[in-house]
This record gives sequence, C-alpha cells and structure tokens, in this order.
Amino acid sequence: MPLSKANKCLGCTCMSAPFKTLSTEELIQINRNRVEINFKKGETIVKEGALAGHIAYVKSGLVKVCRTHSNEELVLALESRGKLLGLHAIFNQNIYNYSVYACEDISVCLHDINAISSFIKSNCNFGSEIMRHLSDEILFSHERMESLALKQLHGRFADILLCLSLRIYKRKSFKIPLSKKDLAGVTRMSQESLSRVIKEFTKDKIIEFKGNQITILDYDKVRHLSQVG
Repeated sequence: MPLSKANKCLGCTCMSAPFKTLSTEELIQINRNRVEINFKKGETIVKEGALAGHIAYVKSGLVKVCRTHSNEELVLALESRGKLLGLHAIFNQNIYNYSVYACEDISVCLHDINAISSFIKSNCNFGSEIMRHLSDEILFSHERMESLALKQLHGRFADILLCLSLRIYKRKSFKIPLSKKDLAGVTRMSQESLSRVIKEFTKDKIIEFKGNQITILDYDKVRHLSQVG
C-alpha cells in the first residue's frame, strides 16, 4: 500500500460535507494530520477489533465493509468515493467495530482520529455533519438488515442492483470488481442461487450481465421487485 502524491486538503475537489464546514486554518491543520495511501485489491484498510488510529476517507474505488462471526463474514455495506469509515471508533473507546477491504485498487485518505475528535468538539458545524453522516449510516444499516432478513432472493438481488446503480456508480450500466462469490456474499445467498436469479433477470430482460458488466434494462421492474421483496 504505497503512499501516493498527496494533494492538500485546501482546494480538494472531492471534499466530503463535514470538511466543507472547516475554515482555511482548520483545513491546514487537518492536512498536517493526514496521509494519502493507495491500497491494492484485497488489502485491509480497517481491521475489526483493532485500536483505531485513523478515520478513513475513500477518495476513489470500491470497498467492502464487513463483520466476522465464527469465521463467517457478513457484508454490511459496499462503499465508494466520499465515504468516511471508522467514525464509530471515536465514540467506542477508539476500537474499530468492522473491517474494511479494498475491492479494487483504491485511494484513501487516513485522518488522525484525535484531530477529527478535536474538531467535533470545537466546531459545532463539523460535529453536526459528522452526526448526519453517522445517522445516514444507521438508516442504511436498518434498510440493509430489512433486506437480508425479510426479502426473498429476487428482492435482495434487486436491492443490490439499485444500490450499485443509484448509490455507488450513479448510472444504469457499470462494471463491478466483485466475483460472483463476493456478490453472493453481499446478497447472503449461495453462488448457485445467485446464478439462478441472474439467469432469470437476464431471461426476463430486466438486466444484461456480461462478464463483470451489468446494465439495468428495466428500472421499474427492479424497483418493483425490491418493494415486494
């Protein structure tokens, strides 16, 4: 995971909402406590249970957020550019409560957790945006839990299609750097069940799936399947 040529926080074109509340002086201070790192596909960015030294900001690429129980991995979310990861550790004895892995070669800014914590206390606008970020994360977790616990296979697959299209890539056709094993893990189904669902979606002309390229052909149908579960 080599260090990349780091750009300064001041004038950053991919700055997240909390950092936009900071003054020039505060951004300069944040920059002093930050390092930009390139991670290779499969590398660990955050380790569940480890002492947290940094808050990770995804500048580019796709990451997988997971928890592990009895050697079984539960995928909590897929995240991309603009996501702050590890914020819970600030309020949880500086311990990461999930792991984050790179799904492809990515770029991440690591911010010193003490610097972030200090600005939460000293800048109410920054603190408010951090809490908004955490609130959105909790709401998404509730929706994800509902999908996995209450929806059938077709509803779960429809949900991940909408997540990838509307939340991650923001277009109807996209390439995902996930194997079918990983995609099955995200939707909590066997690879055989996933292949069957993909085949049905393709046959019904809801999607086109070639290699790792997915094109949604019928958004209305995908939304309907997501709603009825």
